[in-house]
Amino acid sequence: MNVLRIQHEPVGRAEGLTTKQLRAIRLTPVMKGSAEVSSALGPSLSAMMLFTDWSTSTAQVPDHVFAELQKFLNNQQLVEATATVGGYNFVSRFLLALNVDGKNDVPVPIPN
Repeated sequence: MNVLRIQHEPVGRAEGLTTKQLRAIRLTPVMKGSAEVSSALGPSLSAMMLFTDWSTSTAQVPDHVFAELQKFLNNQQLVEATATVGGYNFVSRFLLALNVDGKNDVPVPIPN
């Protein structure tokens, strides 16, 4: 998964994520939303990150996590977000299994 993080930091920056936001994303343990994360990312991105974590890790998203995301997305956007997470998980697992670019063991730097 390291290569995915390495490749996506520049994309996040290009989309306007700050170093504080990138660090929150990089350093927050999976499925551990917190006030600090919410402060760094804002409520909508925090809700999306927690939804993504649950969907990726367990494939079953708790009702309270889904309900929080519903505050920010309409039904079509919820379907699109879910499809994006699922599709991305498929592709990333495929690329990692084959070590496509040979970077599976490359350490991931902390954004600064």
